[in-house]
Amino acid sequence: MDISNLFSRVDKLTVAETKNMIGEKGQEGMTLIDVREPAEYEAGHIPGARLIPLSHFLDKLDTLDVSHPAVTYCTRGPRSRSAAILLKRQGYKDVYYMDGGIDAWNGLVASGPYEAGLFLLEGRKDIEELTELAWSLEHGTGTFYTQMRELSEDTEAKQIFASLVRAEEGHKSKLLEAYRHITGKEINDKTMEAKSIKGYLEGGVSVDETVDWLRKQGAALHEILEVSMQIETNSLDLYMKMRREVEDTSARNVFNFLIEEEKAHLLKLGTLLGSKINQ
Repeated sequence: MDISNLFSRVDKLTVAETKNMIGEKGQEGMTLIDVREPAEYEAGHIPGARLIPLSHFLDKLDTLDVSHPAVTYCTRGPRSRSAAILLKRQGYKDVYYMDGGIDAWNGLVASGPYEAGLFLLEGRKDIEELTELAWSLEHGTGTFYTQMRELSEDTEAKQIFASLVRAEEGHKSKLLEAYRHITGKEINDKTMEAKSIKGYLEGGVSVDETVDWLRKQGAALHEILEVSMQIETNSLDLYMKMRREVEDTSARNVFNFLIEEEKAHLLKLGTLLGSKINQ
């Protein structure tokens, strides 16, 4: 398996293109999905949009009509892009996300690191290399959450990011366990770190670039949480792919655990984001 397949792009639509699709197909001929939290949806959404928060997305996929094109949107783009990628991974063919999100729909312009997509992770083809990659990304995510804990001024957010840092360390240990089951080789953190790609998040985006972008946004909690949810969704997507690739039962159990962990992290971040909407 070519690792580049894990980071394939998903098509996006401008607001004008989205409006044209709605006009041409009508609500019966397409599915417009709002992947924000309920409080965000209640504060304002595109008429006819179905609410499926990213924090619960995988549990609702079987309720969607695969015969219709689907367009996802969020506030500015990162959550909807992740949701669209999840849809494609699950076999949905005609999937898009709306560039700029509800802010662009309302006339605002957005930008962000989620468009960077450096695609520098090609060439890792087997499950052993994928496990090394996953460890690297967990390491990068832990570094990111450490910096977000320092950057955020919200006490509750600081506590959540601290718990996520601890969780990422646990995930790295679980991945070492999976590596041993898959390869039959002994390995420790020091050896794995020597193999790892330093300083990157899922999708080939630099930790430093992402943190710098968030600083330029004024370290707004909403932006921090949106990017964090994108990271967790991408990790979830990677672990689902890896689970399908392994035959060893013990290794599959490790990835089952990691998948449930990422889903719990998404829920935690989504709940926090929803609670801060009107503050």
